[in-house]
Parts: sequence; C-alpha cells; structure tokens
Amino acid sequence: MAEKVKFSVSLDAELGKALRQFAAAEDEQISSVISRALEQYLDDRRLIRAGLRAMAEYETEYGPFSEEEMAEADVRVAGLFGRSGDERRTA
Repeated sequence: MAEKVKFSVSLDAELGKALRQFAAAEDEQISSVISRALEQYLDDRRLIRAGLRAMAEYETEYGPFSEEEMAEADVRVAGLFGRSGDERRTA
C-alpha cells in the first residue's frame, strides 16, 4: 500500500456538497474520489504541457502553425479531452 499524506483543503460549499453526494452514491470515501480526480487532472496537465513544449520546439524549427493547422489541432484535442478548443494554450 502506498504511503498516505493528509492535506487540508477548502472547497466551495456547493462543490463540497456535490463531492459528498457523489462519494456516497458510489459508496466510496471522499479521499478516494479526490485522489482519482487529482490523478486524472495531473495526467491531463502533464500531457498538455508536453504537447505545448513539442509545439514550441516544432515552431522554433519550422515556423509558426497556420490558423488552419491550429483549428485542426483544436478539434483533435477536443476529441481527446472532451473539451472545446477555446481552452487552447492554457497549460
């Protein structure tokens, strides 16, 4: 079993309520729900940052992406992460 670390965090009241309800409905501990959500969030952010670094390296070598290329990339990213392309380059 992995070592556990205890944290104290503050959440918006409505988010806390939703978290408690979700955990209860799933018959899980709140800490388990938060751990899984945080793992997914951090994995997503690492992937986004790696992609942005790769894009920057490509642009340094070959020049900036065209608007058409960026629009195509937005569609692909939205499909991968289930998000809109409006969140581009925010990592």
